Amino acid sequence: MPVSDIIYIISTVSITQAILEIGAKKFVFDKEGYKSKISALERARIRKDRTLALPAPQNTNSKSNAKAAEKYMKKIKQAEDDYNMAASAVAQKHMAPRILGSFVFLILYRILNTEYQGKIVALLPYEPWGIIRYFSMRGLNFSQDFSVESVASDQITSVNQACSFLFLYALCNMSVKFVVTQLLGKKAPPGVDRGILSFIDDPRGQKILEELGVNTAEIDEMKKALK
Repeated sequence: MPVSDIIYIISTVSITQAILEIGAKKFVFDKEGYKSKISALERARIRKDRTLALPAPQNTNSKSNAKAAEKYMKKIKQAEDDYNMAASAVAQKHMAPRILGSFVFLILYRILNTEYQGKIVALLPYEPWGIIRYFSMRGLNFSQDFSVESVASDQITSVNQACSFLFLYALCNMSVKFVVTQLLGKKAPPGVDRGILSFIDDPRGQKILEELGVNTAEIDEMKKALK
């Protein structure tokens, strides 16, 4: 369990994530297609803000005012749909590198796991709780002659402090990858950083969900409740 193993795993995850972020910037975010979608999103946002700023018809009792109110609501709905479609188009550009990154790190996990499977790669400074220990020691294989003294008598007091590769790799994915992404990654513009919700708000996405038998009205109610 040399420290070099820990450094090697952390540096491998960091370098891999950095390469993915730089590659995404060069081949996706610096391309004209992405920039044009960003421009379309900004124009749609301006149109939506202007439409929402229009005064709503006050009196809807008369027939003419009722038609004006209906026209007003249709204009708002159209502006919101245009904005959601533009946001979905930008979100697709951000989603592709994430999907690729997931596949890359799955392959990286399999490669590193063949080297560190069953080995103790780190020692926790304390004996973790049972539920954490279930993950931290997952996949470890202890030989029959294993003892606490054989690992590091000055650092470990219980075998339960042993940490497997899987646990360390998961921690790297939650921390190291996040830091690298914050430093080198391309942040999604406001309105696009909601993940799959950007696709659900898209009228085309709602149509697909309806064809699959999903009640989009219930989804809209859930989104309103979460706000």
